[in-house]
Order: sequence, then structure tokens, then C-alpha cells
Amino acid sequence: MKLKKITSNLMVSDVGRSVVFYRDTLGFSLVMAVDAARATDSALREHAQYLFAIVSRDGVDLMLQRAESLREDLPFLGKRPAGFSGNLYFEVEGLAAFYEQVKTRAATALRTEPETSWYGMREFCAEDPDGHVIAFGERQG
Repeated sequence: MKLKKITSNLMVSDVGRSVVFYRDTLGFSLVMAVDAARATDSALREHAQYLFAIVSRDGVDLMLQRAESLREDLPFLGKRPAGFSGNLYFEVEGLAAFYEQVKTRAATALRTEPETSWYGMREFCAEDPDGHVIAFGERQG
């Protein structure tokens, strides 16, 4: 067996709202969204209720799935709340410019300012509408 890729599937309360955040704040593009009738869209429709979406940026994909839909697909999840224990960590190039972009688009999503860690990464954190912590880091030196 060879591992080829990991793609996170985040449990969210509103797929459309999450797509807008990842698209407009973090620069992701919508790959596809699936509504309650299982119709697939390549652009968000106003007032549509989506169950699932995939967003992508620079070859990195994220899946966003409404909590009820994910619980239906994975019944063992039970009534676990949306979210998970941990955070998403993206290694990036051009951290300073990206931080300024996020600050301009959605300053309220920022949780930390860029700092250089003891392990040599310059990083900052943001939070999406469902409370998922998203960290961005750039290797120094």
C-alpha cells in the first residue's frame, strides 16, 4: 500500500457559508457542491442548501460536509459536535502577503499574528465559521 494524498473532510453547519469563507477569505476555488437532491453544482446557487462541497487551492483539497449528512454517511459519529480535536496546518510560500490578504478580507477570522516559532516556522492562525483552527506556516532560513 502506498499513501498518495490526505484530504480533510470538515463537518460544518452550513456548507455554502463555509465555501464562501474558504473562497473569499483564503483564496480557494469551488470544485463542486452537492445539494439535498444530490445535484452537483460548479458554482453556488443562491438559497441552495448544500450537503457537501470540495474546495481547492494550489493542489490542496478540502471537503466540507454538513453535519447531518456526515452523520448519515458515518452513523458511528452519533451526536458528536461539529469540529475535531486539532487543527489544519498548511505550509505555504509567501506567508506575509497572504496574512495581509486575510487581514483585509476577514480580519475577524484571524486568531494570531505572524510569529516565528522555536522550530523555524513563521506562522499565524485563523478560524473558520465553524471554529476549525487553520494554521499557515512558512519555513524560515
